[in-house]
Amino acid sequence: MTLKIESVNASRAAVICGLGTVAMLDYLERTEVFVPPKRRVKRRGKPRAYSFRDLLILKAIGELLSAGASVAALKNALRQFQSDKWSADRASLANGSEILRYVVLSGREVFYARGNHSLFDLTKGGQMVFNFILDLDALHTQLCNDLDQLSLFGPGRA
Repeated sequence: MTLKIESVNASRAAVICGLGTVAMLDYLERTEVFVPPKRRVKRRGKPRAYSFRDLLILKAIGELLSAGASVAALKNALRQFQSDKWSADRASLANGSEILRYVVLSGREVFYARGNHSLFDLTKGGQMVFNFILDLDALHTQLCNDLDQLSLFGPGRA
């Protein structure tokens, strides 16, 4: 039986994505490292909801921060990545017919690969020396497993 996720609240998103606290999510949004596709209207008492795609981006940000990326480098690099028209759900991770595969951190530069042959510099042009590669496909699978383990898909749970 495949269960569908509509959204996850901020406290669960912080835990699932390895960011620790809702305060870190707030910081990432305030500094525009993470830019939700739909700007949320700030209303006291109204919980934020994160989609599968949002969780995948936040999980990637958490991994990149753990690998030594600076918030400043991620802010500039991930703006283009987040605004691209790629999709993510429990079944797929793609940009049209191309499968998104890797996010690569090299010093202060961040790159991502579409398919097997297209690598994009998300910060600026320059020499590509890879010292950390984040496999988005594996991260996608891991996120699905994490969500299943936390039983987030039960009726009425977010």
